[in-house]
Amino acid sequence: MKQTTRKRIGKKSFIVFFAIVILLSTVVETMICRGGSEWLYMVLMWIPAAAAVVANCISFRENKERFSLKKLFAKGGFRKCKLRYVLLGCLLPLLYLLIPYMVFWQIYPENFAYHGVSLAVILKDLLPILVVGIFISLLSALGEEIGWRGFMVPALYERVGLNKTLLISSLFWCCWHLPLLVGGGYMSGTPLWYQLPAFVLCIFPVGVMAGLLTIKSGSVWPAAFLHAAHNNYDQAVFDIITAGANKMYYVSETGVLTILCAWVLAAILYSWVKKEVRRL
Repeated sequence: MKQTTRKRIGKKSFIVFFAIVILLSTVVETMICRGGSEWLYMVLMWIPAAAAVVANCISFRENKERFSLKKLFAKGGFRKCKLRYVLLGCLLPLLYLLIPYMVFWQIYPENFAYHGVSLAVILKDLLPILVVGIFISLLSALGEEIGWRGFMVPALYERVGLNKTLLISSLFWCCWHLPLLVGGGYMSGTPLWYQLPAFVLCIFPVGVMAGLLTIKSGSVWPAAFLHAAHNNYDQAVFDIITAGANKMYYVSETGVLTILCAWVLAAILYSWVKKEVRRL
């Protein structure tokens, strides 16, 4: 993704995006924390997409461009990219989630639902869910990614460069989740004093990886598949087959092992993309 002297996303559309996200998310997250229905999570995850659509429509006027649906989709990050970036988006969460879970299963084998079961049986049971579940999870994850990596990352990147873009976008994404943790409706299992910093330390490098894939590929799809794969692997597969009152200290989105693996992979990906960006 090359930087240009003319800003593709104007100041007004940039402000409108954050205003809509903050205002609507505050309302919906408050409803969720007060015991609202499960479908509100889907609404919440599509707020960034709605904000991005409105902001991109405003950007047509700011740039004095003629409106077209094709351009609107392109502004939202729906561009072709090499398949390897999408596959990498699916592989990275598998690495930083599965490795910690495997370590936890070795330490506490009794907490692994498939303890003593052959690998063939495990793969037969879980592989279809690991693959198909990504596409199901994409229905919600894409809503966030159209906003975060389809709009926010490119808008920041053309203004402040790579490092500040990764810092700001990842921190904003982390903070966007925090009211749900405080309200007790998300990632429970540890005390709040531990849960909040651990969650940020875990999700921040995930945001960095999603941002790097977006910048490298020029498309929202790799980040969307990374997000969908992350949610599917952790919430629909590994968490379900893992017991233990202390597991959230080791694995998932607040586990120390997950934090370490995510930071290592983010650092490796950053080093690779940083070299490529310098060549542009």
